[in-house]
Amino acid sequence: MSGNPTPSAKTSRRQRVLACLTFRGRASPPLPSPSSRSNQTVTLSTAQVTNSSSTQDVSSSTIPAGPVLTDLLTVGAAPQSSPQATSTPSSNPNLLHDVLKRLSDDDRAILQDYMFHNASDIDVALEQALAAAKEKQRCCIEKRWTFTFTGRTVVVKEQADKVVGWLNRFTAVGDIVANVDPVHVGLPWAGIRLLLEAAVSEANQITSLLVGCEIALYMANRLKAYIEFFHQLPTTLTRTNLKTAVTELYAHILGFLARAIRIYQTSTSYRALRAFWSKGEIVDFEKSCNELGVRVEIEASNCDRSLDAHDREWLAKLNQDLQRVLEELKRSHWLQESLDQLKIKIDLDKLPYAKGAMYNSHGDDYITCHSDTRVDLLHEIYDWARHPHSKSIFWLSGWAGIGKSTISRTVAEWLAGQGSLGGVNLGASFFFKRGEGDRGSASRFFPTITRELITKIPGLDALVAQVVAQDPLIFDKKLGEQFDKLIYQPLRQMKLITSGTLTFVVVVDALDECEKEGDVKVIIDLWSQLAHLTTVRLKLLLTSRPELPIQLGFKDVSTAVHQDMVLQNAVPHETIQHDILIFLKDAFGKIRNRFNQDPLSGKPLDKNWPGDKRLQSLVDIAVPLFIVASTIYRFVDDPDWDPREQLETILQFPGIGKLEQIARTYLPVLSQWSARSDDSHNKNKLYQDFRMIIGSVVSLAEPLSRQSLAVLLNISPDTIIRRLRPLHSVLQIPDDLDTPIRTLHLSFNEFLLSDRLQLEPFGVNGPATHRMLFSQCLQLLSGPGGLQENMCKLEYPGKLRRDVDQTSINDRLSPAFQYACRYWIQHVEHGKIEIHNQDDVRLFLQKHFLHWLEAMSLMDRLAEVIEQIRTLQSLVSSNNSSYLSDFLQDAQRIVLADRHFVDLAPLQIYSSAMIFAPQTSIIRNICGRIPSWIRKFPITPITWSLELQKLEGHTEWVNAVAFSQDGLLLASASNDQTVRLWNPTTGQEVQKLEGHTDEVRAVVFSQDGSLLASASGDQTVRLWNPTTGQEVQKLEGHTDWVSTVAFSQDGSLLASASGDQTVRLWNPTTGQEVQKLEHQGYTTTLNFTDGDSILLTDYGTIKIEKNFALVRATEFYSNQALVIKNNWIRRGDHNLLWLPQEYRRGRSTSHSNTFAFGLNTGQVSILDFDFSFESSEK
Repeated sequence: MSGNPTPSAKTSRRQRVLACLTFRGRASPPLPSPSSRSNQTVTLSTAQVTNSSSTQDVSSSTIPAGPVLTDLLTVGAAPQSSPQATSTPSSNPNLLHDVLKRLSDDDRAILQDYMFHNASDIDVALEQALAAAKEKQRCCIEKRWTFTFTGRTVVVKEQADKVVGWLNRFTAVGDIVANVDPVHVGLPWAGIRLLLEAAVSEANQITSLLVGCEIALYMANRLKAYIEFFHQLPTTLTRTNLKTAVTELYAHILGFLARAIRIYQTSTSYRALRAFWSKGEIVDFEKSCNELGVRVEIEASNCDRSLDAHDREWLAKLNQDLQRVLEELKRSHWLQESLDQLKIKIDLDKLPYAKGAMYNSHGDDYITCHSDTRVDLLHEIYDWARHPHSKSIFWLSGWAGIGKSTISRTVAEWLAGQGSLGGVNLGASFFFKRGEGDRGSASRFFPTITRELITKIPGLDALVAQVVAQDPLIFDKKLGEQFDKLIYQPLRQMKLITSGTLTFVVVVDALDECEKEGDVKVIIDLWSQLAHLTTVRLKLLLTSRPELPIQLGFKDVSTAVHQDMVLQNAVPHETIQHDILIFLKDAFGKIRNRFNQDPLSGKPLDKNWPGDKRLQSLVDIAVPLFIVASTIYRFVDDPDWDPREQLETILQFPGIGKLEQIARTYLPVLSQWSARSDDSHNKNKLYQDFRMIIGSVVSLAEPLSRQSLAVLLNISPDTIIRRLRPLHSVLQIPDDLDTPIRTLHLSFNEFLLSDRLQLEPFGVNGPATHRMLFSQCLQLLSGPGGLQENMCKLEYPGKLRRDVDQTSINDRLSPAFQYACRYWIQHVEHGKIEIHNQDDVRLFLQKHFLHWLEAMSLMDRLAEVIEQIRTLQSLVSSNNSSYLSDFLQDAQRIVLADRHFVDLAPLQIYSSAMIFAPQTSIIRNICGRIPSWIRKFPITPITWSLELQKLEGHTEWVNAVAFSQDGLLLASASNDQTVRLWNPTTGQEVQKLEGHTDEVRAVVFSQDGSLLASASGDQTVRLWNPTTGQEVQKLEGHTDWVSTVAFSQDGSLLASASGDQTVRLWNPTTGQEVQKLEHQGYTTTLNFTDGDSILLTDYGTIKIEKNFALVRATEFYSNQALVIKNNWIRRGDHNLLWLPQEYRRGRSTSHSNTFAFGLNTGQVSILDFDFSFESSEK
């Protein structure tokens, strides 16, 4: 092109590549300029383009040409060796020429600048593209990038691998001069090279680039297979149809590449702001290429129509070869054949779950039942699990320490070992444990169960991935919506047949240790709905103490759905005695063997030790609690003591026959711990260490490892292990530094913190321990390496949290540091600290409030901050604390206003949040500073407006809003056919109620908050359970849209008004219509009054006990109630606030001093009033 001689055929590929390289390092050789090729064009006329089916005038079209390209423009006929190969190259239309004709003028002009006409130039560009792809490959290996693409997590390095693989396919065909084809010549190799060499730094940009290139090169390789098949066909009409389909596919690929090259030609600054292809463009390209490919293959299959039997056999063999090549290419590609068949793989690491809650979790207690104990009980559970028609829930209840968790682990182990051969398998598990963070909460219960189920049930992963892609915040919604979207609906959509399939058993242990009693009932209520599934057989084994909330939960569950067993009643006393005796015999046999095998142990134990009499005494102490037997075993097995002495300590402990069972279990352990020193000074230090270290272990909000506990308490890990080692009978003490330390049973925590132990030297004062932990948390967060701006050294202020490597977050924010961030306020609360203007809380917040928000955002825990601020507000002293109160109020407004974008990009708390805060904001003026890179910033309002927050989620107008009676929920009804429930305190959407098929016009809560009614343009009223989000009743009868609904005060009646000019009364419990009142006109207001005997409407009053009577309506409201009248918010006889136009459509509700308005934008706006000044003035 530039006068260099064309390398001879004997010159090796490597030599020719090196000869053409004129750059050093990563720089690219100069590309031939457009002007240098401008004379190498061919003008196409009608005489040059002949087609058996059509003739087109293309005299105005020009395409690049050259010595090699000119030769290539006539490829296309079948080789003479093939049957009926009657065509010649000169008699066939130019394939590449027709492809270029199909492009727009702009695309053709762009591509001709990047298409080489010399085979050696193509060869060099291909090699350089391959080198650039390998450089991207190396970068991806270093960065360990992943990216979510069409609901699937893409490992970017794998995309680079595939780009390299496709390029290798092109370079592996040998010398291009000898193996030219239209795909080699027609692809803009110089442009592909430049795209792969382009400097991109963001994971989303490089993913877009590599995925786009990978799909384009995959399609190009498919195209090569089609063209090779096409070349071997004789000239027939069906061959012409195939050629048309091939050229359309080819043109589509070139157009896709042209779009990216056009972006490459833009300015560097513009290019840095966007990807070469959007996700949508890539998906659409893949989809359309697959559709075009299907057409090509259909045309290929039709090519045998005019052939004789012999040639058809030959063509069938060609078709088989084509399909084999296509299958091989498909296996190398990561997307499925079409978008509808796209198999979405979900990255399990992105699903939040409760660490340590699953069976066989690292650091879990692996104790299971002895093979000769619990035999009948376990067989009964196994039979229940295996039987296809047994009840779907098995509730095993029993006293604390009776062995329920050991049974749960044994059943889980058995299920996990069954696999598909036993007809039953472990579906999932969750072992609750109070005081262990997410294990003690229901918030991660359903995501954890889902995480396990998708690994067991084929096809469930794709359905769950779709849910997560559509609603990434589903994990923060109320339990009902989590259950419905993550478990119930996906399982309903499964294409499985119950008959002959596996039974999946979910094991849930210690539900009584779920910290919120209300969540316990919700879990039971929701799970009972799975009994009616027909797509998959799912059962639940549930264990718990017989606590009242669980009993109430099962009260509303049909006995056809569940069976229960009370462990201490169902198992005979003699069986329990036998099982504990078996356990202790086996345990003491292990102690005896280990002791006698140790040459340093001294006098060996007698082969009959400890003897039947002593064993029976131990059984009498333990029955019926297995936790007592287990603790005795661990205590006697202490390697630092002679087991004979340990046994006597248990049997001869003072008052052993008079103490409560738990006390006589733990007091010998604690007494021996305190006997380690006779010196009074050392003993005092020993007790002090006990209260600090063991007191922390039983008081922490979630367990910490030895290393993390040492960091938090600022003591040596060696000191911790010395103090803990003697307590291995009651604590789980890992050998390593990084596994959490746990109590073996909750009863030990309860015993140490109990009132009866407070006078003992090893009694733990709960509030005092929490105050100590609060102090340690603040020291850790405020000290060197503590909270500061941009802790993870993010490159720019808008860096999204999802793009930050989790490893770098964990490296900077250690487990102890994250614990302190998350729980310091909980320790303030449980320490019963009353905070004021001059205390450590105010000083800490004033210095580190924004830093703390940044840390909580990095930890993905920002949603917890609003409740924590409210907790602090409740602890503010009433004396001399006005500044702290104002600070916390302002902090709450900052978080409510900015939580959405700060949760996405943590560093925005220092820029956007501060720039747009009101001028008098305390946080802005005390904690914030305007970033130096912003020269001019907007003038903001002087103070916060009355609007507390905007709730965003609806996609169309909001028609109605309503508070629950306790003010804890706000419902909104919208034209988008949904009802949404919100937490008005935090602004979080907690439920999305779907079911209506037209706009939702009205919504109202029952007085007790147990039901929510919604009225819709679909002519129905629906009743919902606000706690679970489940539809309870669908009330049908109206013949036109339903405009409004109202509950009677006792909840026994529901009234609805409709465009059919009727008012109907319903029984909310049964869903039956009890009265139909006609000729009511267009009614928009309904309200029960006068002991539910009167129903107020737009047209007057209706007496419920009679048919109806018209009476003029009367306004009822308290002198101090807030109402809207004549576009004003009024209180008593006084106008308070004039409402703008968008607030006047009547879609409002109030609770106490808070108003909520539904807006045309789809937002819900909340205004809050404070009348405390009246009492202070008085």
